[in-house]
Amino acid sequence: MRRPVTERQTQVYEFIRDFMRTHGTPPTLREIGDGLSIASSNAVYKLLQALETKGLIHREPGAARGIRIADPEEDPLAEKRVPHLPIVSRTASDEPSRLRLRPSGSMYVDPALLSGYDPDRCLIGRVSDDGFSENGIWRGDFVVVAELPVHRLLDDDTVAALVGESLIARRFTYGLSRYALHPAHRSYETINTRDNDSDCYLIGRVVGVVRRV
Repeated sequence: MRRPVTERQTQVYEFIRDFMRTHGTPPTLREIGDGLSIASSNAVYKLLQALETKGLIHREPGAARGIRIADPEEDPLAEKRVPHLPIVSRTASDEPSRLRLRPSGSMYVDPALLSGYDPDRCLIGRVSDDGFSENGIWRGDFVVVAELPVHRLLDDDTVAALVGESLIARRFTYGLSRYALHPAHRSYETINTRDNDSDCYLIGRVVGVVRRV
């Protein structure tokens, strides 16, 4: 059972929601203090800590405007929320459960890229080779990937996979208990593998590409 919320905590919670409605962004600690005449930023911090402990908000460490309303139905920004996806670090194909552990960073992406996909099941990975360069995905590009099991992929989907510790983009085709990952560059070979092959782990469908210029 959640502990009761004090009157002062309720005031802070409602101030946060009102600020989000008006400004389209969460308030900083100073803005909360100024708005509620709380002189000490430490006092504001403790009030936010209490609200987080009681499950009313989430806070992103180190972000000045990192407050999030926990209940989507009470969050004024729920429909405007820009997906914030982890950039996965180097991961071995035989340890896919570690894919989201210790991300190397994060990135905001256009919500239109994720239309129809759960943002919590999407991630960003850096491509390790030029095997798909003829189709516009180069080594060093960041791909936005919707994590999907093999049976939800379609023939000719562009997919991301881990081969050893390399993240690659390829064209997917599926056969009887096997699938193939086809390159777009002729100097790379097609990879034929099975669903449970520890040397190759299929992450999911590539839904977007982000490139540094």
